[in-house]
Amino acid sequence: MSHDDMIGAVTTLHHAPPELSYPGLSPQLLARVRQLWSARGLDFDRAWARGVRSLPGFRALPRPDGAPSSAQVDLVFLFDQCVIWLRALHAGAELGRRQESEGLDPAQWHGLAAVSARLTDQVSALRLLALTGLPMQAMQIARSVSEDVDMMLVLLARRKLAARFTACRDVEEANAFWRRHIAGGRAFRAITEKLYDVGLDYSADTDYARWRRQVLAVLGAAVHGTALTPPSGDPALRNDDSVYFCAFRIHELCAYAQLIRPALTGALDRAADEAAQSGLADDGLAALAAPLSAVLLNQIQSLPQPAAPRATREATRH
Repeated sequence: MSHDDMIGAVTTLHHAPPELSYPGLSPQLLARVRQLWSARGLDFDRAWARGVRSLPGFRALPRPDGAPSSAQVDLVFLFDQCVIWLRALHAGAELGRRQESEGLDPAQWHGLAAVSARLTDQVSALRLLALTGLPMQAMQIARSVSEDVDMMLVLLARRKLAARFTACRDVEEANAFWRRHIAGGRAFRAITEKLYDVGLDYSADTDYARWRRQVLAVLGAAVHGTALTPPSGDPALRNDDSVYFCAFRIHELCAYAQLIRPALTGALDRAADEAAQSGLADDGLAALAAPLSAVLLNQIQSLPQPAAPRATREATRH
């Protein structure tokens, strides 16, 4: 292939429709997603190019070889929309921080901007690891993603805690804050108390709580390195456990943020409107954060079933 042909091929890929990066994607899922975006007046192709195609080390999915269904491809496709929303959320939180927009305290905007920046880096790395046959490393990141989701919800639910977080000035103070308020499930317990007030029961004896502990146990084995480490070629882990759990947790972040007061969507909307009126520059993602929340919530039912129980059984045998 000549140099000009190579340049042309790269240019064609860069401007290609998103679905070409997901060979074997369910046509029904693609149609539903495009309909959801269109109903909100959102340009899916443009947002995907900005939010996913621009990721460092972006990789299209490999063409499936005799896969029995489109489940794994569908899962990554839905995960990538979570990535778009996270990047939009970060852009919106950064605008809110810079403008000190109404709806959230300055400390809340600051904390959300900081944690969402870390989250976007983590999901970008997780995506690359999961697609390059490094499932254990992806699982390590998945555990951190889950903690950061809890962290963001706590910052929304507890203003004083957000102020303490942003007051940390060095690594020692930040570690002390994490141990006292976030680690060991403390953040999740604080969130469940808030959710219980609006009629959602996630106490320790519920099916959800047991499933969550089960998944975190598998992810913890990946972090701490034990004899439970599964074979590197195990296809059940490659795209399922870490990608599913992260997608599920990001959907939870999106959903619960609407139930905890103050509502995140309204605050993001105001921040984007203020930025547009003042001419404050951004990359165009911030305006997506609020409307894309509704799209994401409508996709929860489309997530394939988790592979985490399979992974737990596999780990137990080892």
